[in-house]
Order: sequence, then structure tokens, then C-alpha cells
Amino acid sequence: MLDAMQSPPGGYGGPPPPGPYKPITGSAQTMAMHAMTIDPKTGLPRGEKPPASPAAVLSLVCGILLCLGPITGLTAIIAGIVARGQVRKKPGVIGGAGMATAGILLGVLNLLGCFGYLLYALTGG
Repeated sequence: MLDAMQSPPGGYGGPPPPGPYKPITGSAQTMAMHAMTIDPKTGLPRGEKPPASPAAVLSLVCGILLCLGPITGLTAIIAGIVARGQVRKKPGVIGGAGMATAGILLGVLNLLGCFGYLLYALTGG
């Protein structure tokens, strides 16, 4: 049995110390190099895109699920419109505009396919 004061085997010493981030330290050259790698507009490393909106991901996934009928098509369209609005409001913080557009297009295709199949079935095709 382990004593209350003894750390567990394997080198695990418990949770990390409190505080959100480790401060960047070093020489003036190190600090200057770090400042050049961060985009001041977004706070992300240069060249890195902001993370996709959860609504954009939902839109794309529902658009891909063509086999579940018009419910996923409607969900894809609505979530895509919401995601595009979020991206327009905060373009440097929220990404996924392409995913949202693809989800909207797949949702429209889903609805057109469902209505086409319904017309075909009702006309006795």
C-alpha cells in the first residue's frame, strides 16, 4: 500500500500546477521569434485556421446522411445557415464556412432527392 504522502509509481506526480498557461521566457531573441509566430489578429499561430464551428460540423454530417430522409436535410440546411452567420460575425475566431456551405448544398440535394422519390412513388412510377 502507498502512504498518503508517497507519489504513485510510474512518475505521475498529480495534477499540473494551477494557472492557465506557462509563461514564455528566454532571451530577447527568443521573445522576438515567438512574437513573429503569433498572428496578432487571431492569437493563433500564423497560418493556422480557426477551429470549425460545431454548427458547421453538424451541417456537414447531416448533409452526408442522405439515407435518413428529409429530417437530416432540413437540419443540414438550418445548421449550415447558423454556422455561416457565426463565421460572418467572428471570422478570426470561428471557422468552417466551407463545411457549412457543403452541408447546405448536401441538405438541398437531400430534400430534392426525397421530393423526387415521393413524386415518383405517388405517380405510380
